Amino acid sequence: MKTIPIQKTILATLAFAFSNWKKLLEASIFPLLLALPFLPELMNLLSMVRTGSEIPDNINFHITYFLMFIYASMAILINIYRVVILGGNSINRFGFVLPSLRFGRFFLLAILLGIGQAITLASIYLLPFFLLLVPLTLNLVSIANDVPYKRIEVTWQARLNIFLINFIGPFILISLIGLIENDYLDSFFSFISIYWTSISIALCYKVIMANSSKQTH
Repeated sequence: MKTIPIQKTILATLAFAFSNWKKLLEASIFPLLLALPFLPELMNLLSMVRTGSEIPDNINFHITYFLMFIYASMAILINIYRVVILGGNSINRFGFVLPSLRFGRFFLLAILLGIGQAITLASIYLLPFFLLLVPLTLNLVSIANDVPYKRIEVTWQARLNIFLINFIGPFILISLIGLIENDYLDSFFSFISIYWTSISIALCYKVIMANSSKQTH
């Protein structure tokens, strides 16, 4: 597979989201119910960090909130990846996700990717490093669908297109929304971007694996 068509992938992502919104909603019920009780405390902690306020003494509770929120976020990603690749019957009822070996591998790789992405965002000169992370991102889809970790061959043109579809596009949109200075609207579109990137990266994975003679499911 030489490249990923940007326009077709964007249209396919939109089409999948509209045609499978009920299943995507079901995939999110358990993670959202798990995350929502911790969201206010997490937002409070982030605002304190952002403004340089003094961290409260009960920081351990805030860390617990953060970890539970991360758990819920990972559960949403796993469910969406499975719905895109394997279909709606591949997830548990209401998107229920229990800790497992799959979840542990997914969590560790996602943390490593998060650290790598944070480093690249520290300087505009490091942004090309994102392209090196694309195969690892695709492996998140593999792990979510019980495929053992393996090196996924992706051309540099395909990596660039995936980068534009999954990272640059949502980043520009959220940045523009941020100019409105409405926290609720900003949070809403940040949340929606999770679905966008999850669906589009899974579709890219599906195309690459289906069209590459070197890869198998």
